[in-house]
Amino acid sequence: MNAAAGIATVAAFFPDDFELRLCDEIVEPVDYDDPAEVIAISVNIAQAAGAAIIARRFRAMGRTVILGGAHVSLAPDIFEGVADCLVLGEFEQIADDVVADIADGTLKRRYQGGKADLGNARMPRWDLYPNELALAGVVQTSRGCPFDCNFCDVIQYLGRVQRHKPPELVIHEVQALYDLGYRQINLSDDNFTVYRQRTLVLLEALAAWNGADGRDPVSFMTQMSIDVARHPELLAACNRAGLRFGFVGLETSNIEALKESRKRQNMRIDLVEQCEKVVRAGVSLQAGLMIGFDSDDLSCFERQFDFAMALPIVVYRLSVLVAPIATPLYDQMRAAGRIVEEPSLVPVTSGSSLTNIQPAQMSREQLGEGAEWLRHALLDPGNAIGRFERYAQLLGDMPEHLTQPDRRDPAARSHPFMELFSVMARDPAARRVIDCVRDLAATRPTLRGDLMQALGLYLNSYARQPRKADLPRMSAVAS
Repeated sequence: MNAAAGIATVAAFFPDDFELRLCDEIVEPVDYDDPAEVIAISVNIAQAAGAAIIARRFRAMGRTVILGGAHVSLAPDIFEGVADCLVLGEFEQIADDVVADIADGTLKRRYQGGKADLGNARMPRWDLYPNELALAGVVQTSRGCPFDCNFCDVIQYLGRVQRHKPPELVIHEVQALYDLGYRQINLSDDNFTVYRQRTLVLLEALAAWNGADGRDPVSFMTQMSIDVARHPELLAACNRAGLRFGFVGLETSNIEALKESRKRQNMRIDLVEQCEKVVRAGVSLQAGLMIGFDSDDLSCFERQFDFAMALPIVVYRLSVLVAPIATPLYDQMRAAGRIVEEPSLVPVTSGSSLTNIQPAQMSREQLGEGAEWLRHALLDPGNAIGRFERYAQLLGDMPEHLTQPDRRDPAARSHPFMELFSVMARDPAARRVIDCVRDLAATRPTLRGDLMQALGLYLNSYARQPRKADLPRMSAVAS
């Protein structure tokens, strides 16, 4: 679980005479007995319904409630009447006005923020955050993405002109998280590698910091596009810096689906070969897979399974194609009369097996059933073992100075997934995967940390899947 950088960043704009408390609902329950007079809630699309419940409960208690965040900014009308105030867009440029109006008791109904200059970014208030409950720290290194994927709402919110935080500010935040005990840090970036020269400068700064001056090594992770594989110097810089994990949106091997979604960066390349280059360079990959494009028929589930099994990747985020509000895909589907659920406080999200659009070549139910079959097939222990073996065979070593043992107190450096390992070891099927990974780690001990991290992510997904005696048959999906 990543620490919540958004609320810690907003807190940095309040002066010392405000008494602030941060609550991350992912790791701790909301305290409705908290005496705060003003409740500010940050909302993403999956949290909309829960945020509305929290807001209404606090308002019923006479508190002033402010809602902000990505989903509120993209779909403000559905939150009308839920809160006393809506904050739209990025907070930095309107922070002084909002803070002053809170102090004066003169909050407006809405505030509209602009695009922040990350060169003036403030240090997040991590001193207010329950850091002991998070697995990884977070440093936002940029905002925005120049790509044009038609299903992406990030570019509608943050824009296609990427803005970058200066390396010295990134290092300052990384050091602060290190001092709080974090040894895994997420470089939060919608596309970390798209501007190569900027990325190289930042990676060299991280490489000079990581493991130097008596510090323990830190493992970094980020989001990147697969075109990073075309640039060996960039991959080598990732290795030097200790950037060991990257998430890539591969989506599909279906070229027609890539065309229709404007995922141009994934076209005209061999995606399996490109992923192998990245992993050989020492960067473990997680990948997004998507099904339900107009060019997908009922054969897409088995095709995606074969594609996933050919990749040197253990963990996938599988989603059905949905049309988030404010995206080009949403406008296209709405114009065609194919939006089946209008925006609401209980939206369909990419984590659901049901889409909010009518697929072109199957029913919504068939798409949902196929997604569940594919999800179970990829999590099947026998299939996962095959991918682990391929991954361990290819993964490149990290620099020697980043393989030094963690010198913190044993209680502070216990593996974050240790309890999960213990619980899942009681499941005979999951135990096969655990034993396999331990054997692989014994063969390549320098990769033990990478393998254990991948194992933890896999077991977390395996444990959360609905329990079924057997995988659904593809014939049932296609009927």
